Amino acid sequence: MSRLWSLGLTAALATALFAFSDGPTGGGVPAAEAAEAKPGKVIVLPLIDPERGRRLFVAKGCVICHSVAGVGGKAAPALDADPQARTIDVLDFAARMWRGAPAMLDLQAVELGYQIELSADEIAHLAGFTADADAQASFSSEEIPEPMRDWMLDRPYWEEEGWPDGLPGEFPDLQEWGDQ
Repeated sequence: MSRLWSLGLTAALATALFAFSDGPTGGGVPAAEAAEAKPGKVIVLPLIDPERGRRLFVAKGCVICHSVAGVGGKAAPALDADPQARTIDVLDFAARMWRGAPAMLDLQAVELGYQIELSADEIAHLAGFTADADAQASFSSEEIPEPMRDWMLDRPYWEEEGWPDGLPGEFPDLQEWGDQ
């Protein structure tokens, strides 16, 4: 299914880019040519590799707190793919990471002693893995190094009321903050 997604995404992206480039350039010029012809910004979309995301899920330590197909920690929400979904929404995945960042950073500090660093491409690959039911279907604990298996967190912190303790419920009013 990953290859079908890639083909479908490529076709949809090509169609969208062509349609988009028709408006701003006024002549149906391909987006790459439009970027060279006029100064401006070009949207960069990484090529998503769910299998690379699968390897990153373990290598970066995501599996310590998150599970996929029942394999992994329970301290954070499971990242099981919706088998009916036909798209990969990298921006939505990044937004969900952003919303969970305070809790993730706290758990990383306590459990790992450092903050996990992710590049934009790595986030895209992880998004691909979390959205690809086929890539997740055969995921097993055998892919997790033996010492890391003991690090899995079985307590579902994310379901507890008040988690994470000490973090503000709302972002402070920037106007008031700026006056101080």
